[in-house]
Amino acid sequence: MFETRVWVHVSKDLRHMSMWSGERFSRGETAGQQAQLRTLLQGNKFLLVIDDVWGENVWDGLLEIQAQHGSPGSRILITTRNERVAKRMGAVHIHHVKGLNEDDGWWLLRTRAFLDENTGNLQDIGRQIVQKCNGLPLAIRRIGCLLREVDPKEDDWGRIYSSDFCGLSSRIRNAINMSYLELPYYLKRCFVYCSLYPEGSVIYRQRITQQWIAEGFIVTQQSTTHSSYTTVEEEAEKCYDELLGMGLLLPENGAYGAERSKMPHLFRSFALLQSQDEYFIGNPQDIGDVLKPCRLSITTGGAEALRNGIRKLKCLRTIILSGSPPNDRALGDIFQRLTHLRVLDLGDTQIECVARSLGSMTHLRYLSFANTQIREIPSTIENLRMLQFLILKNCTRLNALTESLGRLTNLRTLDISGAGLNQVKFRFCMMKELNCLQGFIVSPGGARNGWQFQELRSLDKLTSLKMLRLERTLTGADARQSALEAKSHLKELELCCSTDDGISEISRAANIKEVFEELKPGPSIVSVKLENYYGHGFPSWLASPHFQELKRLTLDGCLHCQHLPSLGQMRSLKFLAINGSNLSAYIGPEIRGAPDDGVAFPKLEQLVISKMSNLKSWWGLEERDMPLLMNFRIVGCPKLDSLPHCLQHCKALTSLHIDHVDSLETIQNIPALKELEVRENIKLKMISNLGNLEDLKVVDCLLLDVVQDVPSLRTVHSNERNSTKLPQWLQPGKPFMLRRLEIVGTEELLDRCSSASAPYWPVIQNADHVFAYLPNDDFYFSYAKSSSYFHKSARSLARSSLYSSPSFSMSVVSQAEEVIPADEIRNNSEQIGQSTNQSWMSILFTVLLFVAAHIFSLSSEY
Repeated sequence: MFETRVWVHVSKDLRHMSMWSGERFSRGETAGQQAQLRTLLQGNKFLLVIDDVWGENVWDGLLEIQAQHGSPGSRILITTRNERVAKRMGAVHIHHVKGLNEDDGWWLLRTRAFLDENTGNLQDIGRQIVQKCNGLPLAIRRIGCLLREVDPKEDDWGRIYSSDFCGLSSRIRNAINMSYLELPYYLKRCFVYCSLYPEGSVIYRQRITQQWIAEGFIVTQQSTTHSSYTTVEEEAEKCYDELLGMGLLLPENGAYGAERSKMPHLFRSFALLQSQDEYFIGNPQDIGDVLKPCRLSITTGGAEALRNGIRKLKCLRTIILSGSPPNDRALGDIFQRLTHLRVLDLGDTQIECVARSLGSMTHLRYLSFANTQIREIPSTIENLRMLQFLILKNCTRLNALTESLGRLTNLRTLDISGAGLNQVKFRFCMMKELNCLQGFIVSPGGARNGWQFQELRSLDKLTSLKMLRLERTLTGADARQSALEAKSHLKELELCCSTDDGISEISRAANIKEVFEELKPGPSIVSVKLENYYGHGFPSWLASPHFQELKRLTLDGCLHCQHLPSLGQMRSLKFLAINGSNLSAYIGPEIRGAPDDGVAFPKLEQLVISKMSNLKSWWGLEERDMPLLMNFRIVGCPKLDSLPHCLQHCKALTSLHIDHVDSLETIQNIPALKELEVRENIKLKMISNLGNLEDLKVVDCLLLDVVQDVPSLRTVHSNERNSTKLPQWLQPGKPFMLRRLEIVGTEELLDRCSSASAPYWPVIQNADHVFAYLPNDDFYFSYAKSSSYFHKSARSLARSSLYSSPSFSMSVVSQAEEVIPADEIRNNSEQIGQSTNQSWMSILFTVLLFVAAHIFSLSSEY
């Protein structure tokens, strides 16, 4: 295909270049190497691989000119640790390389540790090590080499697993350090700050970026022109996205826009090394007299321990308290003592009373009581004149807000959504910097249980707004006073009604559409959500091509709308979710609209359809529509009997999830699909002609009996929780050559899979790795094809006499965490096999007696 193939690597300082073509390898000064590269590429159709690029200047300053000498059809592939570099170099297709899956990672770890597959219970701890390495080959290789130097025992491997991998291996540390050194100073601080969150915890985009701002990590250069106006929040989100792009944070599965992420263990471990003595995570009683940290993440000990542990810490800037119930009085003392604190996060704790001494922390920028049971905010909060972020989300027992709250003139975010407010005393007229308001409760009559729409007029900098109780609005004229269309910076808008009033709200259904018509946002809007809208038709502006920047749209609980608006003409829409439109019996061509270039949903990537109980059919989309759709979820549509035909032509559609679509009988002819999950689809009978399908997960689809024409299938997860038989589509007469097979089922089912003489052995032997679990997720057995090796739990072994085979070795982990050698188990199996005239209960008793005797003999040796 290519006449010339060349691999190139340029040093960071651009002074040296390495080059490999065919069997020839050369390394020298860049100028000389460029001449050789030009000769190789001249007039040829080439594949040029530029490896490990650290900056776009490698392309702009050196290689772009050389690449112009090739013939048409030439291709250039770059590898980089930074997605931003790829984009700046003009990459057309960006592929994010994932870590190794667990099976491949375990194979690499095992081979580097010089172990065969007969590893017994080491496999469990080995796979945990692979998970802790996040599938990074370098880390797995290095840890494998370390395991080679210790005894192959569970305790020794367990010590390696519990240790700090970065501290164990300088090569791992140095590899991460190369990426870290490339970060600008402010991004290094943001990266290290992420390590304050406990191991494995979820990092929320909005929460972490607000805390970075409160710490002073984010600096903006504001322009005087309107077109280049950038908020500090937008700059902080760019930092978050950059850490994601470099793989230093990993997005959580299913989180659109990477709103949630986690920090891999290796990077968190490295970040803690960089923080030195500035950060402390754990119980504050362990701080001692030597450490003087300025940022604390308290995971144990609570506020009482915190009060005792910080007596000498005068310069604390951040406290994140989680994992232990605080003492309200102790917190009061802390408020009074820590006057220089900038970030105080008490979210998800059991605090109930907020002391008046809260007002002593005059330097505080970020304060969160989210998801707590606090009843009142003291009036002394007005002393926190530097406060920028106040998070009171889901404080369900908070019934009132003090008037002094309105004097927080530097406040940028106020989140009171989900709070139990029935009385608000403050106004917004002094909050000129407020740009994020979550939980604006509508009360058009001037009552103290909310605000009138004109309160929003003075908030010119709003970028995000969530409005609640819109059903209280009397007329569209009242809603017009909000002047949303004039708010040029507004990016995110949620319009919510509630259903607490039942019949009285339904009687005003005709009026609510008029209200929503007047809440039209401006053309800069990026995200819109309508929740519990009970009008009989959607507002007309929702289908307007006026919104050229709209990327995310959620229609949640729009119960009385029979027809969907023409959403296909929204040129920038990337995420669409339609939940709970119960009156919609079909989705037809009206959803396409009349797109300018004839392609509906040209940029849509994720589509969610759920809880549409009357949806029967879906048609009207054309072959060229949704060209970028990657992920489709359809849940709770019991009357839908077929998938939209256009899915067959969605070349980017790789992931499909179908749950409780009770009338659906077939899933077929989606050639690009790689991942399919089907759950509790009671009439599903056939999955067919999915040529690229690699991963199939089936849960409680009892009538499914045909899975065919899936030549790329490599991983199968079957979960029939109450069945004693394998599902028909997985029966021995229809073997798949799988890399991984996971089976969840009853003991009776799993016993029929757990040995070479068991009925379902033909299914098991065709998979490289098999893992079996009980419905409560308890491990039952695993099997490795390459060594014909079974690893069984004690519960599985106790029942294994039903289908035992002396020719296969097994290991067992008893309740006492002891391992029985395979030869002893084999001998015992032979003895059991000779007792053919005994009942199976007698055999089971023999096995249990043997296990007990063995454990006793082990204890006697010690």
